[in-house]
Amino acid sequence: MDRIFEDSGIWKQSWKPEHYLVEVGSDGHTTLCSDMFFNPEQDQPCILSREVKEYFEQVSSQWDTIRRGFYGEEVREAVLMAARILPDQTVLDVGAGTGFLTEAASRKARKVIALDFSESMIAEARTKLAGRNVEFRIGSAEQIPLPDASVDAVIGNMVLHHCPRPETAVKEMTRVLEPKGRLVLSDLQEHNHDSLRKEHADLWMGFKMSYVSGIMHEAGLEDVSVESLSSCCSETKEEGQINIPMFLAAGHKHW
Repeated sequence: MDRIFEDSGIWKQSWKPEHYLVEVGSDGHTTLCSDMFFNPEQDQPCILSREVKEYFEQVSSQWDTIRRGFYGEEVREAVLMAARILPDQTVLDVGAGTGFLTEAASRKARKVIALDFSESMIAEARTKLAGRNVEFRIGSAEQIPLPDASVDAVIGNMVLHHCPRPETAVKEMTRVLEPKGRLVLSDLQEHNHDSLRKEHADLWMGFKMSYVSGIMHEAGLEDVSVESLSSCCSETKEEGQINIPMFLAAGHKHW
């Protein structure tokens, strides 16, 4: 992975996927698909981050309105309360988007690093949060462009279900945590609304809370808790309202 520091103060990453599939066409020829990975739980290939990035580039200017239709401010309050942010701390918001968590965290922390792989989303956040104690970076949750043990807390909302390898993302988030630092994530519980793959570029149809607990323990986090949020992610569709339960996951790094 190569890292490039631009004059704008944003880190960019250049990297190649580590997972490849070979497609066999009807003519017997094979094609290397470097933008795909294999999902062992669902027994099918999923598009890597390119499709997700394109989706968020397209919706960035409307994202705040779209997001308000999915879930409310109570999700942000739950994440920040669980993160226990102190005034002298540095916080990393992974998958920051237009700054839903970043904005509130910047009122509590000494500094917030907003990380997202969509340049358009980060551009929206920069405009909204200009002059705040926020540093903006372009990067992937699975290859965070920060040194080991460099932040006091990591927070993220609705980021895991857009990660090709959620377990890798959680390990990366743990890697950049200082000893005793906290990781707090909110996301979707497992569901069967397959339309979200096409409409919102979701790679995963939520997660079992036992799975999330497992990958957090595997990453080396302690005192892990994964609980249902009182909030749901809601969307009005032609066939009616869908409500997907959400979870709040938290743990701290011991060493």
